[in-house]
Order: sequence, then structure tokens, then C-alpha cells
Amino acid sequence: MDIYIKSSDAISAQLSFEKGLPEYFESGEESFYNCVKPEYKKYISPKLLRRMSPIIRNGVACSLSVLKQAGIEQPDAIVVGTALGCLRDTTSFLTQLIEEKEELPNPTHFIQSTHNTIAGQIALLLKCHNYNFTFSQMHNSFETALLDAQMLILDGKASNVLVGGVDEMSETTYDLIKGLDCYKGTKPGEGAGFFVLSREESVVKFEGVRIINSDKVDFEKELKDMGLELDEVDLVIGGNNQEDEAGYMDFCSVIGNKPYLWYKPFVGEYGTASSFAMWMACKVIEEQKVPECWMKNRIASEKYNKVLIYNKVGNEHSLMLMTKNKV
Repeated sequence: MDIYIKSSDAISAQLSFEKGLPEYFESGEESFYNCVKPEYKKYISPKLLRRMSPIIRNGVACSLSVLKQAGIEQPDAIVVGTALGCLRDTTSFLTQLIEEKEELPNPTHFIQSTHNTIAGQIALLLKCHNYNFTFSQMHNSFETALLDAQMLILDGKASNVLVGGVDEMSETTYDLIKGLDCYKGTKPGEGAGFFVLSREESVVKFEGVRIINSDKVDFEKELKDMGLELDEVDLVIGGNNQEDEAGYMDFCSVIGNKPYLWYKPFVGEYGTASSFAMWMACKVIEEQKVPECWMKNRIASEKYNKVLIYNKVGNEHSLMLMTKNKV
């Protein structure tokens, strides 16, 4: 059974929401990348907005956008991946717990600090009682959610699945990351990327995702297991933050001299950043063009019908493949 990506959208540090790939970059002078705030009131009432933290706003607005694009009121399933969840609410709850000496903390911040808050809020707004699941698998969180959505469709349990990845960064979390020397050589960020995976034919076909947890990866074997011939690949999207980042050099030596896009230097490193890469792949396949600013090696192609995504953070790797459907 074929699976298609019926719609996609992303909220990021660039002007991506409800748009195609930006032709230029928004510059960020801060220590970490913050999302460009969309017009939330277009999707969420002001009364509800006041009670939502930024990560919930981004997750809800982005998910409602893709459902609107797909013309779907009720998805058969909602699957969300988030590595660190609602960090600002978690920080507020723990801070209040200390200040109140563990006596009378406000339960609101605790309730909204759990990882499944985003998926729950989406379901509440849609009045959706269908399958609802959140995955928190660090830098494979989005890929795990994507794999679950794929299995739901292949097993015949769903026809349209809302799937996404969302994470946020706060000042407190950044200070902790800096103090622990995490994300060394990178600029942290945040974002939300949502998609509707469907049985119904669309321009973009989702071919599959592979999750690899290992210090060494046999890329030739992994690509072969995906049924992929390297000469068929029109474009590669890589998750490296630097020109010669360790690990990506091995990958590049296998795939050869292909058109290569990168994105983390412009949106930041975060647990579900690969969802932004998947949004990029969808836009490139739909529009059949790539703005030059995203190109790492300045190599262009006459067509972009098969796009391979590779992401790596530590020993967590993933490969995703999308193709243009012949409609």
C-alpha cells in the first residue's frame, strides 16, 4: 500500500509557516533560534491563546494548518513526537515548587508540562476521540512518531494520520545546555513540523523511515534495505551543523556528489529538527525548485523527484525517503 503526504507545514526560525522555502534567511542575534511567531489568532481563539505556552501554540497552529490544507476535520489518529516536551511549563512548575517550599504549587504548570500536552490540546480543540499518542525518543522522536503513523495506515487502522514533531527552547534550558557543554559546536533552536499522511493520492509519496542507533552505520546496507539505488537520488537533505561535521563525512562519501541542502545552521538544533527537513523535502518536490541559500554544495538538478533525508545527533541516526508521485 502506498502512503502519501497530503499536506505539510512548519513553524521555524525562518518565514516558513504557510509558505514555501524562503528565498532569504531571517538573521538571529540571540544565543539560540526562536520561532517566527505566526498569526496564532487565525487558528486559535484569544481566550485559549492566553493559557497556552509557545510550544502548544506552535503545535496547535501548525497541525490545524495542515488539516485545513488537506480538507480534513477529524484525523483517524494524532501522533506527535517531542524530545523534551513543554520546557517552559516544566521550568515554571519546578521553580514554583522550590519557591513555595513544596507546599502549594499551582497544578496548572504541572498539567501542561507533560510531553503529551500538545497532542492532547489538538484532540480537545478538534473534539477528536481517535488514536492519540506521543513519542519521546530524544532525537528520534519525530521519526518514531512517523513510523507509528506509517504502521497505522499499513495495518488498515487509519486512512489519514496527523503526525508531527515539536520542541521548544527557553533561556533556562539554554543555560543548562551551555553549562553541560551539550550541543557543542551548534546553535540550539526550536520548531514545529506537521503533516497529514494519507492513503489518498497526492503529489508527495512517503517511501519510509529508518531509525538507527549505533556508533557506526553501514550506509550502503541501510540504503539497499530501503530499496534505494543511489543514482536515483535527485537531492539529499543533511542535518549537519558544520561543513565537516563528524559522521556526515562518512555519509557523503557513500552518496557521492549529489545536490545537498542543509538547514540546521538556519533553524537550529533541536530534538525534532528532522521534521523541518521533511517539510523542506515536501516543498522541493511540490515546487521543483530550491532557493540557492539552502544549498550547501551549490549543485543543482533538473528535477527533484526523489529526496533522501539523513539526520544524526550522537549515535542516533535516521533516514527518510520521499518521492514525487506520477499523477
